[in-house]
Amino acid sequence: MRFHNRMDELTALEGRWSSSRAEFLILYGRRRVGKSHLLAHFAQGRRHLLFEATSGSEHDHLDDISREIARASGRRIYEEQPLTTWRAVFAAFDELVEGGRILIAIDEFQFVARRNDEIGSLINAFIERQRHNPNLLLVVSGSDVSFFEQEVVGYAAASYGRRTGSIRLEPFTWWDLQPFMPHLSVDDRIRAWAVFGGIPYYLNEIDPAQPLADNLLRAVLMPDGLLRAEPEFLLAQETRIRDRGVHLAALRAIAHGRTRLSEIAERMDRRPDEARSFLATLEEMRLIRRRRPVTHAGGRKVLYAITDPFLRFWFRFVAPFESRLQTRAAARDHLDQTVMPTLDHFVSGDAFEEISQEWALRNVPAAVEVGRWWGNKKVRTADGPRNRQYEADVVAIDADGRVLALGSCKWSDREHDAAELDKLEAVAGMLRKEELLAGDCVAFLFFDRTGFSPRLREIAAQRADVRLITTGAMAEPFGSSSIV
Repeated sequence: MRFHNRMDELTALEGRWSSSRAEFLILYGRRRVGKSHLLAHFAQGRRHLLFEATSGSEHDHLDDISREIARASGRRIYEEQPLTTWRAVFAAFDELVEGGRILIAIDEFQFVARRNDEIGSLINAFIERQRHNPNLLLVVSGSDVSFFEQEVVGYAAASYGRRTGSIRLEPFTWWDLQPFMPHLSVDDRIRAWAVFGGIPYYLNEIDPAQPLADNLLRAVLMPDGLLRAEPEFLLAQETRIRDRGVHLAALRAIAHGRTRLSEIAERMDRRPDEARSFLATLEEMRLIRRRRPVTHAGGRKVLYAITDPFLRFWFRFVAPFESRLQTRAAARDHLDQTVMPTLDHFVSGDAFEEISQEWALRNVPAAVEVGRWWGNKKVRTADGPRNRQYEADVVAIDADGRVLALGSCKWSDREHDAAELDKLEAVAGMLRKEELLAGDCVAFLFFDRTGFSPRLREIAAQRADVRLITTGAMAEPFGSSSIV
């Protein structure tokens, strides 16, 4: 498996490896995000013990970790006569630490904690015994995000109170992906991110020497593709998922544009209050999120969105066509007749918006958050007053929640024209009335794959507050095109 990026996380691990005290680090993140691979990469050339727990019994855990202790210590007795308690395991850890600097990592820790209520106290006691010993770097990691945030990292996690730091490992952004696909054009890199997202496990299925369509066919659509049934496997591995079919129905509904609670509940054949509990589980797993207008964090205008681009793609182009995708020839036909002709329309949705929002977050000075905005305004029509919805794809706000920039995204064959500026200026007027602008004016950003009309180019040349950004410019190093 290729290893790319993660320089900040490697630096954090290196700092703790070089510490003058014992270090206890928590590392967590959703499945497939690369925690185990990060630890294995960091462990190279260092004395280490890496143990990955399974969903098996405590006897299985003790047998497996005894084998790892035997390897790390060179004492085969641990393998021949496995330890029978976790208290004995930590006593063996004491011996390993006395033998020199060592990384001890317990991966998928949630499986251990569910089998042994005393494990937190044993960890605390171990760290207390070794607290002045710079030989120890203990890492506890896992993929049950809600468990780690509530019981290990959260304020109530007193049983793991000796930790000296924590890292929540996030998926890669689009800009992190360049080493995975150096030979693709900028536009195809954006398309690739819309399909595979930022999960390293998925990205490693990309053959950089092959076109995007061939990678998509081989890894996702073919009956033997590694990622063909990935979402079903992902849910099957979660102990909190007891009705996989209902959760799959919720994700499929969101992927097909049913983003309100009532709409999702209808597709799940559940009452809204029942559906809300299923959606809460998917939120805890970081598979979906609630989306509100970015200026109203606590507002009631709630829409649900799938966070992972690959899941969005799979539920749009694979799940509804399972009966069709039974042979390699059928998979090729599906790619040619359904996927590729509509892929750009798919990219034009959340994927290109999210990339544009990330660009704004890194390039708009003082921006601390970027999201979408939508709201209603009464307008006069021939039939009388009507509510008309206005929206902005990209809205950057400062630390006080004031709007710094408004943006529009287009991933299509049509150019941006001056009418889009009129729409954003209408949104700015609505926000000004609510006293939500950071100053007298905001920046207007236009993100486009195809280009911009002559009139909009003329306006941008005359106005410093109008900025036109092509996909090629979006790929430039950050800071080279910052808004001033």
